[in-house]
Amino acid sequence: MGELVTVRSRQGQTLGRLDALQSAMQDSQARFQRTVRDFEERHLNPDMVRAAPDRAAPTGEDSMGGANLTQQFDELEFDTYNDLNILARSITELSADFAEVRRRLSDHVVGLQGDNELLGKLLRRLRLDLTQTSRVPFSQAAFRLRRWARDHSERFEFIGEGEDVRVDSAVLQRLTDPLMHLMTNALHHGVGGAADRVAAGKPARGRVWLRAAERQNFLEVSVQDDGAGLDLEAIGNRALEKGLRSVQELDRMSAEDRARLILLPGLSTASAVSTVAGRGVGMDVVATAARQLGGELLIQTERGVGTTFTLRLPITRRIIDVLPVQVAGHELAFAVGTVRALREVRADEIGSGESGPELIFEGRPVPVIDLREVWGQPQEGAHESAFRLVVLATPTGELAARVDDFGQIEEVSVTPLGGLLSGLEYLSGTALSASGNAFPLLDPSGLGRLARRPQDFLKPLDAAGTSAQRTRILLVDDSLSVRRLVGRMLENGGYAVVTANDGQEALDLLQLDADFGAVVSDLEMPRLNGYELLSAVRARPATAHVPLMIMTTRAGEKHQRLALQLGASDYFTKPVNEALLLRRIGSVLAQAAVPATSGAGA
Repeated sequence: MGELVTVRSRQGQTLGRLDALQSAMQDSQARFQRTVRDFEERHLNPDMVRAAPDRAAPTGEDSMGGANLTQQFDELEFDTYNDLNILARSITELSADFAEVRRRLSDHVVGLQGDNELLGKLLRRLRLDLTQTSRVPFSQAAFRLRRWARDHSERFEFIGEGEDVRVDSAVLQRLTDPLMHLMTNALHHGVGGAADRVAAGKPARGRVWLRAAERQNFLEVSVQDDGAGLDLEAIGNRALEKGLRSVQELDRMSAEDRARLILLPGLSTASAVSTVAGRGVGMDVVATAARQLGGELLIQTERGVGTTFTLRLPITRRIIDVLPVQVAGHELAFAVGTVRALREVRADEIGSGESGPELIFEGRPVPVIDLREVWGQPQEGAHESAFRLVVLATPTGELAARVDDFGQIEEVSVTPLGGLLSGLEYLSGTALSASGNAFPLLDPSGLGRLARRPQDFLKPLDAAGTSAQRTRILLVDDSLSVRRLVGRMLENGGYAVVTANDGQEALDLLQLDADFGAVVSDLEMPRLNGYELLSAVRARPATAHVPLMIMTTRAGEKHQRLALQLGASDYFTKPVNEALLLRRIGSVLAQAAVPATSGAGA
């Protein structure tokens, strides 16, 4: 089927070239006919051309059939034609032959176009038949989950909806394990114990819904429970204890972002470890499976009402219509089903939002991601006056992708990614164009995730060298192993690291040389602890502006509150995550540079 689609597309391109050739032939024929007419007027009967004005105002002798008419008649005798007259007649005949050839070519092109359209209709019907053949009822997955639920029927009632929805068999096979994770999570974290439910005014036996539905170009499979909902405060505290997020990051998070913290590897809110809970595995596996299928895991929770996890996946099609685009000299493509609109906008229509450039689309702000930067092409500068944008539908909303140019819609066969390319979340497959060129198919969901964290790719290759090459970090901790481990992390980030064994040594270093970009300090140290060091640093004018971040094993709220009241720039716990450490230091340094920059400009 894929080869048929490719051949049909190639045939369409051949038809286009034939049609262009026919148009060129028609233009050539018209020019040829004009040339023939001019030739005839000039050489075939030149005397009649010259006599035309005389006939307009004939003299008496001309009208009486005098010598001039006789002379003209002699010149028109057929037996007096010379080679020039013969050439003129031959050109006229060639022009007529040329017109006949063009007419026949036009008839054949019209017939071929009709056959091509018929072939396209047959292929579309065959595509639909093949798609239906490869799709199976969702009930095949629901049967296994329903059987598992019967074994726990004393805890909750299982309710299935949408089991007649047809799903691609390959997708359904890969959905079964993530759905089992979600059902297990609903049992052990969602519905809660009978005593807790009764105390909350709910039936002792909980309910869990499994729903499947097809909306637009997405398959939505959700698992919903009627439990107590997610404890967002406990989730934030556990992320802090695990060193996955800092206090400053948690304070700026919305309820939705806090709920998504449970998707982090190694994070579990279970109070005790068992064979099915508390091990820190499960939800990150579900999120990874959703990303591998080109979709996303959505979370909706309300305290005291319950939680809904929704797997929203694009409907899998192996043969699709795509919109080719040009980006930095490369040919890329989007599935037509994910394209909401094409826009050419002025530069002043692009605004600035919290996460970067934004476009107002249908009254809503839509993030804009520049694909040229993803493909390694630097920005051309502020002189650009117009943007070409492809507005895309993703599971979490719209996204606008900036491209260099739009192409024409093509029907292509898509090949799944494999090997090294499978790790690139913004690619969903590769396709073969009618001209035989292979090009990548972009995944809007993956682009959406990149748009939410532009620091992962929107930076020059030497960003670490320019921004952090000579930035000095003072690392204060009484543990030699911590100083070595964290110091290596900072050096990997491009920072120059100076270490101190305790707070007193750090304070002495700061008195001698206050040229540090930031200080990272433990709390519990001999001679001068972290609180005392923080107070001393903030009390000295020479060091009051230096960012100081607390890194400790103390995750209690009172420790956090005291450190922030004394002027700590951030607070996170050990064991520290390298990505978190470098991310927070980069953010704190950037915030510290803003006042200095604005002051210098003033």
